[in-house]
Amino acid sequence: MKPVKTIAMVYRETGTCGGIQRGASFQVGQFGEWGFEPVVLSESDLGRGPGRREKLAAAIRGRGVDLVIEHDAYAEEKLSADIAATRDAGVPIIVFWHSVFSWMVANGSRNAGAIFDLLRRADAIIALTSADETFFRMIGCRSLAIPYCDADLMEGFERGGYPHRVLWMGRFVGLKRPLDAIKTVERLRETVRDAELVMLGDGAAGSRAALEKYVRSRPGLRGAVRFEGFRKDVRPYLESAGAGLVTSKFEGFSHATVEMKMASLPVVAYSMPYVETLAEGTGAFQVPQGDVDAAAARLAALFSDPAECARQGALARRSYEAIRSFDQRGAYGRLFADLEKPRSASSLTAPDASRVRLVAETLLEHAGMGLDASAERISRKLSGGGLLAALRRLSRWWR
Repeated sequence: MKPVKTIAMVYRETGTCGGIQRGASFQVGQFGEWGFEPVVLSESDLGRGPGRREKLAAAIRGRGVDLVIEHDAYAEEKLSADIAATRDAGVPIIVFWHSVFSWMVANGSRNAGAIFDLLRRADAIIALTSADETFFRMIGCRSLAIPYCDADLMEGFERGGYPHRVLWMGRFVGLKRPLDAIKTVERLRETVRDAELVMLGDGAAGSRAALEKYVRSRPGLRGAVRFEGFRKDVRPYLESAGAGLVTSKFEGFSHATVEMKMASLPVVAYSMPYVETLAEGTGAFQVPQGDVDAAAARLAALFSDPAECARQGALARRSYEAIRSFDQRGAYGRLFADLEKPRSASSLTAPDASRVRLVAETLLEHAGMGLDASAERISRKLSGGGLLAALRRLSRWWR
């Protein structure tokens, strides 16, 4: 393998992939600062159907690319074409896995096995947590955990207090469970009368309207929930909040959690023990998945003790500073150097034995989520009349 100078990054279209777009954009600037030459390729350059393989291989040769980093690893056809293209062009490919390792399992995705088989063919996987790193090594991949290192949005800010304002940030989609955030604050207001919720984000047409309808139907929530939509500048909302809330089914890294920690906010989150930013002693508290009562109780306990809020906020800020101090450049240098070795001689293939149990438990939990997700899809099809309508059409044709 020749020395890495020009790096091509493959990702989805701008504005369609949330954290993936954000991570890829950050990486472009990062590599540029380090003296590499980044080349950005998206679907507008490569397409997503026949011909993608040839287009990527031609771009690699034409632009003198030494290494490809794949940020769009979740569609079987595209990932297969991109791996094949790098083989055609004779350069290594690293897959940047932005999600938790069992994201596809938790979603009930039927092509999860095919994606994992393709990942084994990649030269390496960049993971976001040690649990993800361990999983990919368990299935035979060369992998290294390199967490995001978001810029400090709160530089110069000194927190003066912890108002009873809960901040939730994310997309209005099922896996983020925005309705659970509203229900949590509804319970919280039974003991903390002036508690309120600020929601930053948006979603598909009708998703916000459904949430607003729920709020209007609950007298106890009048004036207590603010829908602020998507905001690029989140600092004012971080400054004015007193605690963060994360109600996700699963996360790969959770930018929202890190931003809350930048602002010295304690964070209450649904249990995701594989996410290191939610570890005990880092200003974060995990409660059982889907348990809005437990989330409300934890927020109430924090708000009832301003000194504890301040202590946990300080831990949260230190947790962010620890992430920020991670040696990103050294980690990438180690990964690039390891690519020069055969996989059998790699130092990045042995799983961390201390995390194997956590990986196994997470896979089992997420397999259960996947079964539930598949059952919900089948139920929606039946209740929506898709199968029944087809049977009726067939019956009419037969008669």
